[in-house]
This record gives sequence, structure tokens and C-alpha cells, in this order.
Amino acid sequence: MSSPILVPAAQLQTFVSALFVNAGMQPSAADTVAQALVWAELRGIDTHGLSRVSFYLNFMHKGIIKTQPTFKVLQDTVAVQVLEADASAGAVAMQQACAQAMDKARAVGLGLVMVRDTTHTGALGYFTQQMARQGMVGVAFAASLPLMAYHGASAAGVSTAPLSIAVPAPHGEPMILDMASGAVSMGQLKQAKIFNSPLAPGLALDAQGQPTTDPQQATIPMPMSGPKGSGLALMFEMMASLVMMNPIIADYLSDKPGGRRHRQNAWVLALDVARFCPLDQFIQELERTVASIKQLPTADPEGALLMPGERGQACYAQRVHAGIPMPMNLIKELSELANARGMTVPW
Repeated sequence: MSSPILVPAAQLQTFVSALFVNAGMQPSAADTVAQALVWAELRGIDTHGLSRVSFYLNFMHKGIIKTQPTFKVLQDTVAVQVLEADASAGAVAMQQACAQAMDKARAVGLGLVMVRDTTHTGALGYFTQQMARQGMVGVAFAASLPLMAYHGASAAGVSTAPLSIAVPAPHGEPMILDMASGAVSMGQLKQAKIFNSPLAPGLALDAQGQPTTDPQQATIPMPMSGPKGSGLALMFEMMASLVMMNPIIADYLSDKPGGRRHRQNAWVLALDVARFCPLDQFIQELERTVASIKQLPTADPEGALLMPGERGQACYAQRVHAGIPMPMNLIKELSELANARGMTVPW
């Protein structure tokens, strides 16, 4: 297998943005989506990075992702807003939701924006990080189509329920938790298929609902920690979908007309730390807490205790300097997309 090609992040971002503009997206929106995808690559979240470009372009071609959506504020209070996203690109809707949530948090201490009817929201840490850099506790989660098995079921019944929480930390680099409730993500299953990498037991089911370690047969992720993972995913549906009267799971599983089209709902919440305690003191206490955990004995004498997002930040620093490693299968895929549009590639 050929070694990956290293490509500077800025060049990739310009290239991906141009692909989306070519597909009919406004330049500012295309830049937002491209930035989110490249950020995921820089952090080592390759499953939510450039491998999603062809997926997004296909959805734009089919009209599943609208390139010219009409945003509407359906409800608005001092602390809460309901934003109708009109099937926009997920990153565009989430970016707008972040800005509104922070405005409300600055005014009253806490801001929540509920995003109705968007599309794939991507790596949520990209958005919570922005809020944490503004002195906020940032929280984001999303509900989507049933992709993951409900605990005890042999079929997909809930979403993989992505969740991110970020808090301000020293030197302007927030502490970021970015996770999903699946034992494995759909993106990881796709990567395992591409590279024919065997899966560990307990991660996935095949199309018949049987446990499998064969990457070519695996189609349904198992929930993380059994009932805890699937329960969390179900509660996200209750909070992000039912509250806004945009149910996803029931429509999908009942075969309601149109119920299987791709869509997501989300929450974006910002809490202004300085409204409740001095920000510098919060950061000092965070440092003290981290130091107290890092001095604990390790189960592996050669191992280290990592904080949420620490591995991703190290990857970010390395890839910003050296470039983003592009595997040959992804190079081929993106090259074909560019050639079909008469565009040059950055490698």
C-alpha cells in the first residue's frame, strides 16, 4: 500500500471550498464547511474529515443538502432560540447557532439554540471549541437517522448520538470532549471496509443483525456500554427532535413517506463562565484539577494519562506543521471529483 501524501491544510481547505462553490454553495458557506472538515483532519478525526466531501457533494446533487437554504427563527426568547435550518449544510447551521448561543449567553449567562432540520453536523468539537475560546462552556449534540443498534435489538434503532463539550483552558487551547455513543462510528466502519481491517468483537452487527468482526459485513454499530449508549441516543432524539416537532426515529422506523430522507436536529448551548466566576480563576482551578489527575498512578507504567482532546491537539500541532496525510484511496476519490469539474488538485 502506498504511503499517504502530505498536503498543507490551507491548500486542502481552498480546494474543498472550491468544490462546494462549484456545486452551487455560496462562497462563505463553502468556506465554513471546508474549514470544519479540514479541522477534523487536523485533529485526527479522519472519519469526519475529507472522506465526507464526496458524500456532501452527492447530497447537494440530490437536493438533500440545500446549497441555498432559507434560515428562519421559529421561536426566540432571551435565552433560547429555535432555528429552522431548511436542510442546510450542517456546518453552516451549527456555525450560526454558535454565534446566536454566545450572544444570548453574554446577555443572560446561558444561551441555547435548537437547530431544526439540518444535515450532517460533522465533528462537533469544531463548534464547541469556538465557544470555549470565547470564555464559554460549549455543549453540542445532534440527533439523526437510526444507524446504531438499540441495546438488545438486532437492527438499527437510534442514532450514534454525537456529543461535544468544551471548556476554556490555559493558553487559549480549550479542553474538548468529542464523542459519540456508538462503540464504533459509521465513519470507522467505512474506513475498516476500505482497508479491510478486522473489527474487534462487540463493535458491529451485519445486515442480518448478527455480531461480526468482518469489516465487509459490518453495517450496524453497537452502542457504547450497552443500554447507556443507546439510552443516551434515545434521549437526544427526545430533546433535539421531539421538542421541535421534527421526529426522526419514529418516522424512519414506521416507513412514513419521506421519513427516511437524511436529516438531523441539534442543540448548541453556551454558558458564559465569567457570569458565575472569574474566568482566570476557573482556568487556574482547571489546571489544578488536571494536575491532580495526571499525578495518579497509571495502569500501564509506560503510559500517560491524557485529558479530553489532548491527543487531538497534539495531532493538530503535528499536522499543521507537516501537512495532512492523504491516503491514496482518498487522493484518487478527490482527484476524480476535481477532474470531472475541470479543477486542479493541490497535490
